[in-house]
Amino acid sequence: MRQSNAFSDDNKLRRIAIPVSENRGMMSPVSRHFGKSEGFIIVNADGTGVVYLDSVSARTGGECAPIQALHWNGVEDILCYSMGRGAYARCLELGLRIFQLAMGNIVSEVLSEVSRGQLKHFGEDGLCASHDNHRH
Repeated sequence: MRQSNAFSDDNKLRRIAIPVSENRGMMSPVSRHFGKSEGFIIVNADGTGVVYLDSVSARTGGECAPIQALHWNGVEDILCYSMGRGAYARCLELGLRIFQLAMGNIVSEVLSEVSRGQLKHFGEDGLCASHDNHRH
Protein backbone atom coordinates (compact mmCIF):
# COMPACT_ATOMS: atom_id res chain seq x y z
CA MET A 1 0.00 0.00 0.00
CA ARG A 2 1.27 3.49 -0.84
CA GLN A 3 2.72 5.50 2.03
CA SER A 4 1.60 9.09 2.39
CA ASN A 5 2.50 12.05 4.54
CA ALA A 6 -0.52 13.79 6.11
CA PHE A 7 1.53 16.86 7.02
CA SER A 8 0.49 19.03 4.13
CA ASP A 9 -1.06 19.49 0.75
CA ASP A 10 0.46 22.41 -1.10
CA ASN A 11 2.30 23.40 2.11
CA LYS A 12 -1.02 23.90 3.95
CA LEU A 13 -1.12 22.67 7.53
CA ARG A 14 -3.78 19.99 7.96
CA ARG A 15 -6.11 19.28 10.92
CA ILE A 16 -6.03 15.69 12.17
CA ALA A 17 -8.48 13.74 14.34
CA ILE A 18 -7.31 10.76 16.39
CA PRO A 19 -9.83 8.63 18.33
CA VAL A 20 -8.88 8.33 22.02
CA SER A 21 -10.13 6.36 25.01
CA GLU A 22 -9.75 9.32 27.40
CA ASN A 23 -8.71 12.96 27.29
CA ARG A 24 -5.11 13.52 28.35
CA GLY A 25 -4.14 15.92 25.57
CA MET A 26 -1.05 14.73 23.70
CA MET A 27 -0.74 11.86 26.22
CA SER A 28 -4.24 10.55 25.43
CA PRO A 29 -4.36 6.79 24.79
CA VAL A 30 -5.36 6.00 21.21
CA SER A 31 -8.61 4.05 20.88
CA ARG A 32 -8.40 0.89 18.78
CA HIS A 33 -11.79 1.58 17.12
CA PHE A 34 -12.97 4.86 15.61
CA GLY A 35 -16.67 4.50 16.43
CA LYS A 36 -16.18 3.25 19.99
CA SER A 37 -13.83 6.00 21.12
CA GLU A 38 -14.68 8.21 24.10
CA GLY A 39 -13.59 11.21 22.08
CA PHE A 40 -11.14 12.64 19.60
CA ILE A 41 -8.01 14.70 19.86
CA ILE A 42 -8.08 17.25 17.05
CA VAL A 43 -4.65 18.69 16.33
CA ASN A 44 -2.64 20.35 13.59
CA ALA A 45 -0.22 17.98 11.90
CA ASP A 46 2.69 19.79 13.61
CA GLY A 47 1.24 19.09 17.08
CA THR A 48 -0.19 22.56 17.73
CA GLY A 49 -3.80 23.60 18.36
CA VAL A 50 -4.86 20.59 20.45
CA VAL A 51 -8.63 20.33 21.07
CA TYR A 52 -10.67 17.51 22.62
CA LEU A 53 -14.07 16.56 21.17
CA ASP A 54 -16.27 14.32 23.34
CA SER A 55 -17.96 11.64 21.21
CA VAL A 56 -21.24 11.41 23.11
CA SER A 57 -22.07 15.11 23.22
CA ALA A 58 -20.96 15.76 19.62
CA ARG A 59 -22.93 13.00 17.85
CA THR A 60 -25.75 13.89 15.50
CA GLY A 61 -28.57 11.60 14.41
CA GLY A 62 -27.64 7.93 14.30
CA GLU A 63 -23.89 8.43 14.12
CA CYS A 64 -21.75 6.07 16.19
CA ALA A 65 -18.96 8.65 15.99
CA PRO A 66 -19.33 12.43 15.65
CA ILE A 67 -18.20 12.57 12.03
CA GLN A 68 -20.15 15.73 11.19
CA ALA A 69 -18.75 17.47 14.28
CA LEU A 70 -15.21 16.50 13.26
CA HIS A 71 -15.86 18.05 9.86
CA TRP A 72 -17.29 21.22 11.45
CA ASN A 73 -14.14 21.46 13.59
CA GLY A 74 -11.94 21.67 10.51
CA VAL A 75 -10.71 18.07 10.48
CA GLU A 76 -9.33 17.01 7.12
CA ASP A 77 -7.50 13.79 8.05
CA ILE A 78 -8.50 10.94 10.35
CA LEU A 79 -5.89 8.58 11.77
CA CYS A 80 -7.21 5.34 13.25
CA TYR A 81 -6.61 1.62 13.62
CA SER A 82 -10.07 0.39 12.60
CA MET A 83 -13.57 1.64 11.77
CA GLY A 84 -16.88 0.35 10.54
CA ARG A 85 -18.00 0.48 6.92
CA GLY A 86 -20.72 3.06 7.62
CA ALA A 87 -18.33 5.48 9.33
CA TYR A 88 -15.80 4.94 6.54
CA ALA A 89 -18.37 5.79 3.87
CA ARG A 90 -19.60 8.86 5.79
CA CYS A 91 -16.05 10.19 6.21
CA LEU A 92 -15.41 9.82 2.50
CA GLU A 93 -18.71 11.59 1.69
CA LEU A 94 -17.49 14.59 3.68
CA GLY A 95 -14.12 14.57 1.90
CA LEU A 96 -12.11 13.43 4.90
CA ARG A 97 -8.91 11.51 4.20
CA ILE A 98 -8.44 8.41 6.34
CA PHE A 99 -5.07 6.95 7.24
CA GLN A 100 -4.53 3.63 8.98
CA LEU A 101 -2.26 3.62 11.99
CA ALA A 102 0.42 0.98 12.28
CA MET A 103 1.78 2.01 15.67
CA GLY A 104 1.40 4.43 18.54
CA ASN A 105 -0.33 4.01 21.86
CA ILE A 106 -0.66 7.71 22.66
CA VAL A 107 -1.37 10.77 20.50
CA SER A 108 2.21 12.09 20.65
CA GLU A 109 3.53 8.76 19.32
CA VAL A 110 1.01 8.86 16.47
CA LEU A 111 2.14 12.36 15.52
CA SER A 112 5.72 11.07 15.41
CA GLU A 113 4.50 8.48 12.90
CA VAL A 114 2.99 11.33 10.87
CA SER A 115 6.21 13.34 10.92
CA ARG A 116 8.17 10.33 9.63
CA GLY A 117 5.70 9.94 6.74
CA GLN A 118 4.85 6.41 7.86
CA LEU A 119 1.11 6.49 7.22
CA LYS A 120 -0.79 4.50 4.65
CA HIS A 121 -4.22 5.25 3.26
CA PHE A 122 -6.95 3.31 5.03
CA GLY A 123 -7.77 0.04 3.32
CA GLU A 124 -10.23 -2.83 3.53
CA ASP A 125 -8.06 -4.57 6.14
CA GLY A 126 -8.97 -1.85 8.67
CA LEU A 127 -12.74 -2.15 8.20
CA CYS A 128 -14.87 -4.04 10.67
CA ALA A 129 -17.53 -6.29 9.18
CA SER A 130 -20.21 -4.94 11.52
CA HIS A 131 -20.70 -3.39 14.92
CA ASP A 132 -21.36 -6.89 16.29
CA ASN A 133 -18.01 -8.14 15.04
CA HIS A 134 -15.31 -7.06 17.49
CA ARG A 135 -12.43 -8.68 15.62
CA HIS A 136 -9.81 -5.89 15.53
